[in-house]
Amino acid sequence: MEHYFIEKQHSADDYFEFDWQFFDWQFVFESCDDVFSKNQVDYGTYILLKTIYKKVNLIGYCLDIGCGYGVIGIVLSKIFPNTKFVLSDVNPTSVSLSKTNIQKNVIKGIDSVILSNAYQNINKTFDFIISNPPIKAGKKVLLEILLGSYDKLNNNGKLIFVIKKKFGEDSIKKQLQSVFKTVEVINRDSGYYILEATK
Repeated sequence: MEHYFIEKQHSADDYFEFDWQFFDWQFVFESCDDVFSKNQVDYGTYILLKTIYKKVNLIGYCLDIGCGYGVIGIVLSKIFPNTKFVLSDVNPTSVSLSKTNIQKNVIKGIDSVILSNAYQNINKTFDFIISNPPIKAGKKVLLEILLGSYDKLNNNGKLIFVIKKKFGEDSIKKQLQSVFKTVEVINRDSGYYILEATK
């Protein structure tokens, strides 16, 4: 899908805001016509965030890869204020929106927002890499993000991501098992699976 890779020129009319509540936290997000799930936080991202909130002790240095307009990194930074985050996306519009939304939500724990095709411009390593990966960008891109995370994780670091079963959860899990020490499903809901792979 072209919006993952092509920079598009926008007018002011292309931008808009929406409010979103996650448990006791209130957020406002600026969005735009050519970003994923532009009008509301998608259910896969919600399940991913809920699972991490309920089941993961998120301590350390975290990368939100394929960050879109910044939902995952912003929400988790609010929930885990002592954890540091980096956000990255291949889409310049997404990078710009993420920076705007960090300011709108008064987020202090995000070190940087990086324009990067997968890990091309990511020079650090992390304790966690978290993603709702761009399934519709194709399997090559998906595997580049998921399998490529191994080299960007610290020892015992974890990749946590959401994927729909119909988009190949079983085959993706098997490929990750050939690389990672452990791979397990830590939650499932309405066809969405949250996988955790430990280096």
